[in-house]
Amino acid sequence: MSVNRSGPAVRAAVTLGGVVLFRLGQSLPQPGVDPAVLRRVADRTLPGDQLRGLVDLVTGGGLYRLALLPFGALVVFLARPLLLGLTRVSPRLAALREEGEAGRAVLRRLEAWTTLVLGLLGGLALGLVADTGRLLPGPAAGDGVLRWHGVPAVAAITGCTALGAPAVLALARWMTRYGLGHGLAVLLLAQVLAVLPGQLWDVERESGPAGYALVLVAALFALAATTALVIAGRRGGRHVPVQYARRMIGVRRSGGREPTYLPLVLSHRGFVPAVTAALLLAPFTPPRLPYLVLLFAIAALGAAVAVRAGDSVPGQARVMEREGAFIPGIRPGRPTVAYLTYVRGRLAVAEVLGTGLVAVLPTLALAAVGAADGYRFGGASLLVAAGTALGAVGSVLGDVQEATATRRYAEYVTERRS
Repeated sequence: MSVNRSGPAVRAAVTLGGVVLFRLGQSLPQPGVDPAVLRRVADRTLPGDQLRGLVDLVTGGGLYRLALLPFGALVVFLARPLLLGLTRVSPRLAALREEGEAGRAVLRRLEAWTTLVLGLLGGLALGLVADTGRLLPGPAAGDGVLRWHGVPAVAAITGCTALGAPAVLALARWMTRYGLGHGLAVLLLAQVLAVLPGQLWDVERESGPAGYALVLVAALFALAATTALVIAGRRGGRHVPVQYARRMIGVRRSGGREPTYLPLVLSHRGFVPAVTAALLLAPFTPPRLPYLVLLFAIAALGAAVAVRAGDSVPGQARVMEREGAFIPGIRPGRPTVAYLTYVRGRLAVAEVLGTGLVAVLPTLALAAVGAADGYRFGGASLLVAAGTALGAVGSVLGDVQEATATRRYAEYVTERRS
């Protein structure tokens, strides 16, 4: 893949243009849909329904309005972990990652086909539900929404959705290559930010300015606190001092090089276990305390699985022994493995507890002001918003820093030559 050498302003314009095209696809209705009727039904039934509000948020408002891109970037987001799972169970797909650019090209084509299949299946399900009038609740929810019915309506919705999914994938790749940040992360943030302010504004109409102010403060606090916890977790870790033995003329001498450090970091999964736990429990409304306990437990379990799937401690110890490295005061071999396991275990406990706290904190903040129920958004919505914001902003800032460093290096080389 060629290197993007455009200036930050051009790359920002490319990103902005991609977002505008994407939101246009999520605003225009599909053929055979009456947008006025559908909008009136959605505005009447969505407020107060947290589950449908969450679905509306993660799809950028396109699903319940039968837009050209009803799922937004969600299909592309789901296709990537699905393909990653297939590469782990298929040796042939796993080998493609080691075959250089040719193998990566095959994986990109497989990702496109996976996205197309998911879009086709999702479009078929959406078409069948919309044709039966069950897309939104209410006895008259389906009256007048579709101008076509039966096979033509299902075929039109399925076809538009299936073709739109690969188009979003191509747009995300184009934005990643020529724009700022990771294209998919930016599109996910764009569709979340298109819906969340409207959901918050519904509170003002239902509870008045005083209630709206309390809920807004609680939501902003939850967003800031969860983001800070995840950033602290990503930067957290333990640097274990390591020294290297020096060999001269076949004789091993103590001292070695200057001490270095073996970084033992957290799994860097961020919001993923917390958001997954919140989405799994979104369809259920158990009593508050059992819900929080279950939410904490599922998020903590997900974090524990992520830690378990991380780097192998025995493997790190073998690499150290092969390179002549040792931890001062710890004998090589089993004592080193035991020490690294102990340190990593303490980090794992911190990550598990921190992830559980991230999962329950938004719900606790909203419950403190009496806003845990009765609105379209909830703790899961705030977690999704914080996760997408952190991913998109982090990738954009990374590209800006890289561009700045490249420009300064070019200026330095120019000055040296002159």
